[in-house]
Amino acid sequence: MRARYVDMGRGLLVAAMVYGHVMQFFADTQIFPLAGRLIDGINLLVFPSFVFFFGVTAALAYLSRPFLQALPGMVRTVIRAWLAFVLSGVAYRVLRENRVFGPGTVRRIMWLSDIPGWSEFLVSFALYGLLLIAGFALLRRLTPLAALLAGAVCVGCCLIPYDRVQPVQLQLIIGGRDFACFPIVQYMPYFLAGIVYARGDARTHRRLAGVAALATVVGALAAMRMGHLPERFPPHWGYILLPALGVGSVVLLSHALCALGAAEGKGPRRIPGLLCTALMRMGGASLFYLLSSNLVLFTMAGRGIAPQMAARSILPWTLPIQSTVGALCWTFVLLLTIAFVRNLAGRGGKRRTGSIQQQDLGHPVQN
Repeated sequence: MRARYVDMGRGLLVAAMVYGHVMQFFADTQIFPLAGRLIDGINLLVFPSFVFFFGVTAALAYLSRPFLQALPGMVRTVIRAWLAFVLSGVAYRVLRENRVFGPGTVRRIMWLSDIPGWSEFLVSFALYGLLLIAGFALLRRLTPLAALLAGAVCVGCCLIPYDRVQPVQLQLIIGGRDFACFPIVQYMPYFLAGIVYARGDARTHRRLAGVAALATVVGALAAMRMGHLPERFPPHWGYILLPALGVGSVVLLSHALCALGAAEGKGPRRIPGLLCTALMRMGGASLFYLLSSNLVLFTMAGRGIAPQMAARSILPWTLPIQSTVGALCWTFVLLLTIAFVRNLAGRGGKRRTGSIQQQDLGHPVQN
């Protein structure tokens, strides 16, 4: 089962994450302080929202089926996320940090003893997939109350002494201070909320919205008391709670855009529908877009390559990538390029499939 709003939401999140990565690598926050605030907002919202939609997908695609029927799909999900992490991690070490490419580098990343930057979020989804397999029976029987209680316990895990957590693999699960990561236990409330949302009715959704509003208020009070955003790596409990209402807003926006995209229109009225379709396609291939954008940005940052301005040219070539607007325009160019490449690859795959089918029918195809 595929929910259109899930693809729409993930498409929005892909665009936001890539925009945030472009600013992190190239924006000048001293000259353009708005870039720093946008980066903080994107960082706060995007990962919990992805985890929420992962929970929705788990409920619709896997937990609604018997275990043996769902197992192959869950295993593929784990393998894809893990391989994406390995590719992104190796690319970061080799292309961004200009390290020597060798079996040792690959082996350490494969076995999760080395967690490169801007790739750690990918391995988190592989671990959530393993958790889904291991806890399949319990998650199938998950009730809203059980999700609330389990989520509270997971948030409470933010109080553990992170300094004492040493093994790299354990830090991926409960957090630590040796490297940046998204510990799956602390972000588990969003995964559980996604499962409850996918199964629930309007009444359940209203209750989830109430819990989200309360969580955001508590997180905001913690931030106000500190005078700044709570710690992100490893996560403070305020950082986990603060984006809850924002995640709900992303879900509502996804539903609204799906309705807008479904509305028929011609001429200028058709433009919103086309944009919504593009977002859904991007969300349906979110892993491909995130991995591809990482490879491009790592290469550019590692080689010191940044798009240059041309004063008498057209947008976006007149805007410096160091600015928020310039980074937005170049993000659009990057996503458009990835979409074009994916479209070419898709056409090539269809052509090869057609050739094989014709050959099987006894009609050899000449190239």
